[in-house]
Parts: sequence; structure tokens; C-alpha cells
Amino acid sequence: MSSETVRSRRRGQELEDALYQATLAELVEVGYGRLTMEGVAARARTGKAAVYRRWSTRQALVLDAVRHVMPPMADIDRERSARENLRAVFAKLCGVFAGETDFPGLAVITGLLGDETLRDTFVEAIVRPRLQVIESILADAERAGEVAPGALHPLAAHIGPAMIMHAFLLTGRGPSETDLTRIIDIVLP
Repeated sequence: MSSETVRSRRRGQELEDALYQATLAELVEVGYGRLTMEGVAARARTGKAAVYRRWSTRQALVLDAVRHVMPPMADIDRERSARENLRAVFAKLCGVFAGETDFPGLAVITGLLGDETLRDTFVEAIVRPRLQVIESILADAERAGEVAPGALHPLAAHIGPAMIMHAFLLTGRGPSETDLTRIIDIVLP
């Protein structure tokens, strides 16, 4: 191996970024069921040993790649109303599902959920923290008197994301601004 080859070899974060990009591209092109560590390595133009040194399973690789591109949660501003904070969270979620970020769109994500191990880890690492943000907004609404104590359904935090996902699944696009308002009206009676 020449010294020029060694100098051009990617390492560290540069290589990891290439592997994440390759993983996401493979997910989009072939789906989770046909994704292989070898395919990711080939797409990233590296050896498969570079992949296996970092991730022992494709579930771990895919989850890390998805985490890597997951946009940050919407900023919650305690000075805004619960409705405004929910709108910010739901708008961000719409952008994610629509594929407006580096995060794979809803069609790719639903393909991951067939793997029980990946689904459980995905829920714990990505879904649950976002539901907790919505739960905190709803708790703030109750404390601030924006909603009557005890008026929120125990599944209130799940309603908005479920309705947004439902819109994407049935229409291929997200809810309109009017629909988002209606969803917030249902979540915050």
C-alpha cells in the first residue's frame, strides 16, 4: 500500500458519516429486509471490516444511522401556549415524515418496524423521548389552566403523532395547517 493510499483513507468521523449515508441510501434503495453490511460497505467505498469493527449487527448500524440524522426535537418555549408548542412539535414531525430532513421518510421507517429488536430499540431511543416532550407540554397546559385538570385522555400524547402518521399513510402527504389545528383541538380539548 502506498503512502498516498494511506493518506486518502477515511477514518474516524469522516468514515462513520460515509457509513451512515451509505446505510440510509441502502435503506431507501433496497429496504431493510435486503440491507446487508457488505452492501453498506460497498456503497461507502470501504471494506466490510470497517463496518463490523463499529457495529456487530445490522440493527445496531441502522439504528445508529437513523439516530445520526434524526433532527433535534422542536424547542419548547415555556412562554408560549401549549397549543403553540404542540404546533411546533407536530410541524417538525410532519417534516420528518415527509422526508424533508436527512431522516428517512415514513415509508422507510415502517419497513424497519418489522424487525422486533429494531422496533423496540427504535421506540425507546427515538419515539419515546418525543412522546415525553408532548407529555410535558400537556402537563404544562394542565398546570397553566389551558386545560381542565383530569380532562386529558391518558393517550393524549399519542393522538397527534398517530393522526399525522395516519394522514401520511392514507394520502401520501401531511396534514394541512387547518388539519393540524383540528388535531391540536382534539389533543387539547
